[in-house]
Amino acid sequence: LPGLSRWQRLAGSGLCVLLAALCFGLAGLCVPLLLLRARKFALLWSLGSLCALGAAALLRGPARLLREPGRGALLYL
Repeated sequence: LPGLSRWQRLAGSGLCVLLAALCFGLAGLCVPLLLLRARKFALLWSLGSLCALGAAALLRGPARLLREPGRGALLYL
């Protein structure tokens, strides 16, 4: 992402982290009703994961994230 400044990358990454935390929190609220709301839980958890990966991609760069996965990425997979 060469067109973005450092400040824009940090702001975008922070926004993605906040959205990921919100989605994970809402998914956590669906856990007691998991049998009734399985689709909602799966959608929120997947969206939170995408936002978290997007935050990492904004900080490190998408190509570098795929080329050199860190310990956190390997643990996540």
